[in-house]
Amino acid sequence: MFRPHRFLCSSLRQCLVHTFGTNASTSRNGESLRHNMGDSVTWDNIYTSKSSSGFSHFDWFCGYEDLKSFLLSLIHEMAPEKYTGPPLHVLDVGCGTSDVGLGLFQDSHIPLLITCIDRSTPAVLSMQNSLIKGDPAAPKHHESRLEYVEGDVTDLYDIPSGSVSLVLDKGTTDALLRSGREAAGLLLQEALRVLQAGGKLVQLTDEDPDARLPFLEGVGAGPTVTFHDLGDKKGIAYYAYIVTRSS
Repeated sequence: MFRPHRFLCSSLRQCLVHTFGTNASTSRNGESLRHNMGDSVTWDNIYTSKSSSGFSHFDWFCGYEDLKSFLLSLIHEMAPEKYTGPPLHVLDVGCGTSDVGLGLFQDSHIPLLITCIDRSTPAVLSMQNSLIKGDPAAPKHHESRLEYVEGDVTDLYDIPSGSVSLVLDKGTTDALLRSGREAAGLLLQEALRVLQAGGKLVQLTDEDPDARLPFLEGVGAGPTVTFHDLGDKKGIAYYAYIVTRSS
């Protein structure tokens, strides 16, 4: 459940990204994440440890620069040419201290309200502190906003049904699956609930289609899930699975 712990801003700091792969067994951090991704204490410890040595963004795979072209193209496909409507609501579930929300905020010509949600208090506080203390950086579109919210991604009760244009799930389902299918299924159900008709859920993962497609279809995504091969990053293949909310 959400706690009343929200930070909204229109100017941010750009910082360094650290990237690790899910299967990076030669990396101590990668190995720890691989076996304990479903444990919230593991993530709290990681974010606490990193914040103690000075802030830097942490992506355990696929940082914003790896995804920039794909995500911006997807957003532009969702808005008509010369879009003049209100900001599209983008929901980044399980954001941690990733730089994806920041990158979209700074680079999208389409106005966006980007809500980044994570259950880790150290992660949310770390992001808030970095924004407050850092030098301001203007958004690409003057109406764009970025907010960080502490909450449970399997219970998005604070977000109205049909209010979100795009849900981004970068490795969060992967982490939840380490604790079983139930929590991962709840995340999917909540994502579909908050999406507006025609809105999209995008899961970014290194899990291949033979495993992820049956899971998505089995927990209610329907038989029309599409996927894109995002290519290899340091020898690991990554995919984007796209679920479009029906009308």
